[in-house]
Amino acid sequence: MTEPQEPIAAPERPTPPATELDFGAVTEMLDVAPSTLRRWVQRFADYLETATAARDSRFSARDVETLSIVRGLLAEGLSFQQVEARLRTLHGMGRDRGDAEEGATSSGQAHLALPQATVRQAVQGILETQQAILNNQATIRELLGVVVQDNFNLKEENRRLRERMVELERSLAEYQRREETRKERLESRLRGVETTLGALQQQLAAWVQRQRERRRHWLW
Repeated sequence: MTEPQEPIAAPERPTPPATELDFGAVTEMLDVAPSTLRRWVQRFADYLETATAARDSRFSARDVETLSIVRGLLAEGLSFQQVEARLRTLHGMGRDRGDAEEGATSSGQAHLALPQATVRQAVQGILETQQAILNNQATIRELLGVVVQDNFNLKEENRRLRERMVELERSLAEYQRREETRKERLESRLRGVETTLGALQQQLAAWVQRQRERRRHWLW
């Protein structure tokens, strides 16, 4: 009798990575418009693995991470050239890390794909961190606006005080001029009174002298 042969196992088919996301899911995760995402994909295509600007494009976890980094750097005010320089540095570091992982895989270590929910959580954490940074920047801008407004108010108040001081100085100068004029008038009147009084004294003295002379004539 022949021994029963064991059934031959069918070769396992490679399953598509569970971390790939479609175009709409990535726009929702990054909270950007489809046109913005297409522009980023076209601009930074050299630093993406599988993503394209097509509607049916699939994005790997590393693509989503790269695009989230792009979003954060642009939100901080960096230009496309500066963002590309950052990605070039990160891409070089990631290439070194990928070579190390490839060596580990060749030595027998299995690469485990992260589930889609884990990737979403990681990207969501990055987005929340970037949103916190943006909120802090908005708070700083509001504080700067308050400081600028206070400075403007102080300048306006200072201008009003200077105008008030100039007005007071003008009023004081006018008052001093009037006082000088009044003083000159009083002195002029006083000199007139003194002149009149002197003339009256002379007339009185002459009258007294005439009276004395008359008395003498009477006595003679």
